[in-house]
Amino acid sequence: MQLSPLPDLSSNRRLAVTALVVTLAVAGVLIWRVNDMARTLGDTDDAMRLVLVRDLLGGRGWWDQWVGRLQPPLGTYMHWSRLVDGALAGLIWLLERVMSPGAAEYAVRLLWPLAWILPVSASGLAIARSLGGKAAVFVGAILLATNIQLYVQFRPGRIDHHDLQITMAVLAAACSMARGRRTRWAVLAGAAAGLGLAVGIEALAFQAIIGASYGLRFLLDDEEAKPARAYGLSLAGFATLFYAIQTPPWRWSMAFCDSLAWNLLAGLVVGGLGLAAVATWGAKTSWKIRLGLLAGAGVAAAAVFLIIDPACIHGPFGAVDPRMRPFWFDKVQELQPWSRLLVIDRNSAVRVIVMTVMALASAAYLVFRRRPWLQPSNLTIATLILLAAWAAAHAYRMQDYVYWFGVPALAATIGLLGERLLKGLMLPMLLASLVLSPICAAVGVIGLMSLVPAKAGARPASAERCYDDASYRTLARLPPGLVLAEINLGPFILADTRDSVLAAPYHRMSWGILAAHDAQAAPSNGAEAKVRALKVDYVVECPANPLRVGADSFEGDLRRGVVPPWLRKVSGPKDLLQIYQVAPVKAAS
Repeated sequence: MQLSPLPDLSSNRRLAVTALVVTLAVAGVLIWRVNDMARTLGDTDDAMRLVLVRDLLGGRGWWDQWVGRLQPPLGTYMHWSRLVDGALAGLIWLLERVMSPGAAEYAVRLLWPLAWILPVSASGLAIARSLGGKAAVFVGAILLATNIQLYVQFRPGRIDHHDLQITMAVLAAACSMARGRRTRWAVLAGAAAGLGLAVGIEALAFQAIIGASYGLRFLLDDEEAKPARAYGLSLAGFATLFYAIQTPPWRWSMAFCDSLAWNLLAGLVVGGLGLAAVATWGAKTSWKIRLGLLAGAGVAAAAVFLIIDPACIHGPFGAVDPRMRPFWFDKVQELQPWSRLLVIDRNSAVRVIVMTVMALASAAYLVFRRRPWLQPSNLTIATLILLAAWAAAHAYRMQDYVYWFGVPALAATIGLLGERLLKGLMLPMLLASLVLSPICAAVGVIGLMSLVPAKAGARPASAERCYDDASYRTLARLPPGLVLAEINLGPFILADTRDSVLAAPYHRMSWGILAAHDAQAAPSNGAEAKVRALKVDYVVECPANPLRVGADSFEGDLRRGVVPPWLRKVSGPKDLLQIYQVAPVKAAS
């Protein structure tokens, strides 16, 4: 029987159709697997995003991101992008013209993350095509359709900023590797970088590498002057535009390390305009002069960013109050390094480590498979993968970039090897793609590791039921007040009730987090004064949540059922959330 050759999916139209097929298949699986949207609002950030969107729909001003229900009376100015709030609110408002508000909100929560699968998968396939040709597109489609780990941030209900941020980083990388019409794609790359960084700066280092790739291409080839200039101008222009749209004029002079603020904008503008200037006036100079000018532009951009706010050299969380780290910040699972993740969630750690090894091996093959080694696209993807691997090893949440940069490189590697060893035949290539898929490799490694007992360690308790909407109905029926609760309950209390909260998992509200922890950690006979001084109306406990204070504390006593006389229990004995009302002073005495 004669085997069929690979189909050619590498044209722009066929690649787009392939990405659409992948999107429909993945969306179907995600909708089938994720069936808890009616039960819960997602994680803490999804719930908090919904609070901001509802405030905007309720008449809150576009530039008013002060949330008074967080740590009153101070409140908190959220650092999240208003662009995402506005997009979600606008979609809900439009759908409310034809359906009920609740149905409109549910539809947007369902469709928003799924909508980004098409552009991110198309960008991943485009990267694979640039690295490995038509065979890589075929393999890439199989890998993208079968590795569900790629879509952790794209599951229904995920209205946080990560899906959009990842999409913009992968799109910018794909544009930087385009083989034709490079000037047009460079404009799109600059716009994607500007939007991605306006939404969140977790991908800042990746966007810097993508920008540097334009400089590298111009260094090697005079013809790359136009794309480099287009990218630089586009980056500077779109970053400024998005900054002006989402930032109040009275905050334009403020510098921050955790969002697109004046200091980062200045660095992007200096870097973008510097690259454009070198590409415009340095095309006729020697490569040594070009190298010096490009390096100078990069150094100037970084210097401006850090001179305006030197604390940013410690990263976006450099300003986190060190007193919060031991009991909260350093225990957030998405910020854990691999060494810790292997103890608390070995399977998740194995999956990302296996993907990292495969991605690094693919990057090495692409770079060193032939001379000259200095192939810009290969060097770009290899550098992105190296950075993603380093970042994921130090913070688990960066694993998304390992997957999204690693899978296209792996597809190109399998495709190139398959064309040589398997003669480019479709069925053998299909089987090879499935066998060499990261999910199969991870399952095999997990199976082998299951033969070895896991290292003993404190695995975090499963607290998912603490976030069910139904758990907050009793609290919602009570008169609004200030709630003292475990830090991760804060966003859900805001979203499901009219109450305010003292603590929520956001690093800018250190006063409320520290005050709540101080009250919860105090012994019961000393906690009353602290709770009353904070004007707390309700104390809420979910026993499934981790206990962040000592067992002999006020919160520890509540976990054991020891209720002090100044609290009155208002929840049922079988309720998941145990709710206590702070009694008036006379009644308590």
